[in-house]
Amino acid sequence: MDYENLTEVCGNLEDMGSSLPEQFCRMVVRRMEVIGYTVWDTAGIWNLAFSIRKAETEILDYCHIDAIPQKLYPMLCDRSCGQYLYGLKQAGKLEIEGIDLSGILTSLTEGDVKVDFDKGASDEARLDALLGVMMNSGKGQLACYRKLKF
Repeated sequence: MDYENLTEVCGNLEDMGSSLPEQFCRMVVRRMEVIGYTVWDTAGIWNLAFSIRKAETEILDYCHIDAIPQKLYPMLCDRSCGQYLYGLKQAGKLEIEGIDLSGILTSLTEGDVKVDFDKGASDEARLDALLGVMMNSGKGQLACYRKLKF
């Protein structure tokens, strides 16, 4: 994504009421590129900003805070990317050919640690596993930032 498009993502976020800095927008775009998603058009740029704002609002509401602490940026980044990709998948507009799904977990058990990488699973099953992990990342971490609401 070029600088002009990155500026547009930040502008859209600002229009939606977000105060996240440009460095966070760069983090999200880089994360998407690492995953293998590089297709950007005007609608995609707006939808990315919408996904970021949606994930941000969910965290703000859950924790009863006014701003996202920098320590939560990586978690918010994964949640935003997951929501963006999930929205594309639900709309039938996600092409998974460019996305690297080779190392995706199909299951994770914490007691006695069991990790499965099912190489026989379909790409769609692996994508669903990736999106599930991304959209729910950092649940335990949020408890540290949660405040009581009076």
